[in-house]
Amino acid sequence: MMFMMLMGGMLGFASVFLIGLFVGKTPLSALGQASIGSLLCGLLFLWVGQIWIRNVRQMLMEKRQAAVAAMAEAEERKQRDAKERGSKPV
Repeated sequence: MMFMMLMGGMLGFASVFLIGLFVGKTPLSALGQASIGSLLCGLLFLWVGQIWIRNVRQMLMEKRQAAVAAMAEAEERKQRDAKERGSKPV
């Protein structure tokens, strides 16, 4: 999670600083705006990262539940088939 925030902060700082210089701001003004951009992009990346991880966990849990349900259904079908075979005369 901290990696996402650091990556967002670096990306935000570099992009806002370069955009500020290209627009014609003084380097000191661009530096001030870049520090604010770094904070905001870091928080944005942290928020998006948390949402992404929550969704991945939910997806894995749903896959696991589906697999457990399929295994239980297969076991039930196996027992039912064995019971039917045992009751039929050969």
